[in-house]
Amino acid sequence: MEFRQLRYFVKVAELRSFSEASKALFISQSTLSQQIKQLEEELGVELLVRDSRHVSMSDYGGQYLPYAKQVLKDVDTSTERMNDVRQLKIGTLNVGATYTFCPLLADTVRDYMKKYPGIKLKIYCRSMENLMEMLEHGQLDVALSYKPLQSYDDIDSHILFNSNLCVIAGKDNPVAKKERIRLAELENLPLVLPAKGLQARNAFDSLLYGQNFKFDVRLEINDLSMLLDMVSRTNLVTLLSGATIHSNKNFVAISLDHPHSEMQGSFHLLKGTYCKNATKEFLKMLLENNSFLMAMEAITTR
Repeated sequence: MEFRQLRYFVKVAELRSFSEASKALFISQSTLSQQIKQLEEELGVELLVRDSRHVSMSDYGGQYLPYAKQVLKDVDTSTERMNDVRQLKIGTLNVGATYTFCPLLADTVRDYMKKYPGIKLKIYCRSMENLMEMLEHGQLDVALSYKPLQSYDDIDSHILFNSNLCVIAGKDNPVAKKERIRLAELENLPLVLPAKGLQARNAFDSLLYGQNFKFDVRLEINDLSMLLDMVSRTNLVTLLSGATIHSNKNFVAISLDHPHSEMQGSFHLLKGTYCKNATKEFLKMLLENNSFLMAMEAITTR
């Protein structure tokens, strides 16, 4: 039995398709079928039931799958620990971040790559829901976001910094001269909002619960770059964490006059898993990054 055969079996079981699994594994479908067949012959049982259209689990396969996953998890953990012992000279670090958090990572990613050239960094910008799902499936080492409004049973969350939901305006917008804005004042401003499901939008909607404001919402966009481009080119304003535009002089973050406008920057780990040194070092550098800390201080003391 080979570890790769276990990986092949688990992938087919997850996707329920030899075709999709072969694409995900970057091998031919014939090679995949052959390896699964060899595994079944060695075990002396049929793990997967095949027909012309579908792949389903046999009773044996259903019983075998959790053991196969555990073996692969143990192998991966032991490999990661050995890489850590080698002083971060080689390895891979998978970091996920929400769309509005990603702009905060640029300096840290640059410094990390310079200090640890042997570590391959993979950065995933996703929605909060997708990040939590990726964490639960072991596809991420750490996820970075603003603290979610809901809790997740299998996830440990830790606070990195405090920020606030702010009104974001272009630097030449007359609104940019204001120091604070109340929710009621937003009724008189043209808005471009983050699409529903994005963290800043979730935070904004939670402030509106049970209230009857009538806002002039011109656009809703799920792409941060396009959202900010619209704000910079027009008189539209939006709502984001003030930290999102910390290094961009084309925008002004205006405090939202509301007692519950806080947005806490957080990192999230899967409970019960080994936190490798590459992850710890990335988080350490994130906190020690001078431009990052200065941005947080400016935003939280305004």
